[in-house]
Amino acid sequence: MPDINTLPEWFGAAVIGGVIAALGYLAKLGVEAWEAWRHRRAERLRQLLELASLLHASYEAFHVQAQLVERLERMLSKTHPDVGPDQSGFERHFTDAFDNFTPDESDLHGFIRSMTKHSIRPLYQAMTEWLHADFTYRTARGADGRRGRLASKLNQLDTHLRLWHAKYEAWIPGHPQHALVYLADEEQHGVGFPRGLDQVVDEVLRELDARVAPNKRLHQTVE
Repeated sequence: MPDINTLPEWFGAAVIGGVIAALGYLAKLGVEAWEAWRHRRAERLRQLLELASLLHASYEAFHVQAQLVERLERMLSKTHPDVGPDQSGFERHFTDAFDNFTPDESDLHGFIRSMTKHSIRPLYQAMTEWLHADFTYRTARGADGRRGRLASKLNQLDTHLRLWHAKYEAWIPGHPQHALVYLADEEQHGVGFPRGLDQVVDEVLRELDARVAPNKRLHQTVE
């Protein structure tokens, strides 16, 4: 075995240089892995923030439309007491009274219908696109806690949206007497919007250290 004292000086320098290079390479790999993790985390956060924004916007649109529906219902109860609401819900009542609307009732009904076409439908289309692009949150169905609940509700949302779009196509185009597309109302045409989805989304966002504005209408029902 060669005596270490007899090794040339250049050999020691080469070994030290190699060790430094290896440590530098490992450090570079560590930094790159850290940056990749941060990028993936930021992308997951951005993705979920986008869904939260769509959910909050849809709740606001639904809330405004629901107020208009109640206003039209009150108007009809005064002007058309003979066409009273039954167990079939608002949409059926509006359809029955449609041919006898006053000008004000017709305008309000048209605005409610326009909200379905130009406010709620685009939001639902955006949610559908979000779900189709998601390979992170919907696939965590076996996860524990919030992630598992979120995956379950996202798959419920997918079912709701598919049925909603199907009813919209059969219900709205070419049928001016129809204004609302509800699935879980008295007529039970499908599966309702998953309750509490926005709350679970906000909880997962907080897990990711995102700052989430409080939503005053958590748990609100959307048909």
